[in-house]
Amino acid sequence: MQLVGTRAKPFIKWAGGKTQLLPEIQARLPFEIGVGRIKRYIEPFIGGGAVFFSFAQFYNLEEIIISDINTELLIVYKTVKEDVEGLIEQLNRLKKRFFSNAERETFFYEQRDLFNRNVSEIKLTHFRANWIPRAAQFIFLNRTCFNGFYRTNSK
Repeated sequence: MQLVGTRAKPFIKWAGGKTQLLPEIQARLPFEIGVGRIKRYIEPFIGGGAVFFSFAQFYNLEEIIISDINTELLIVYKTVKEDVEGLIEQLNRLKKRFFSNAERETFFYEQRDLFNRNVSEIKLTHFRANWIPRAAQFIFLNRTCFNGFYRTNSK
């Protein structure tokens, strides 16, 4: 199958990402997915989304369900789905502030501290506009932190 236009790919780096394994994964898929008999794809651990993006583009799926134990990650995906323009706008603001700042390291740590201070239990039932700054911070930290890997721990 040949796609026209830009191919969607993961925009977050995630430990255990499957981008390099996609040819192996696709080689092991059931025949029925390729001919359109399988119409539903469920991704229990979305992570960076390499498998999700690939399947959504290459297979005729009517229903795709993504999930993850990481609420912050799900906020990012819901924000992309509901208001990608607002998210891009917020990311551009962070990018401009980061690259115009002579003290990039200080700016990074300020954003990380702000992100950590605002950790809260967020219900994912309905998209809320206040998720946009949170999702933008998540992506910003993911893309600018050491080796580009987001992690959580007690520190």
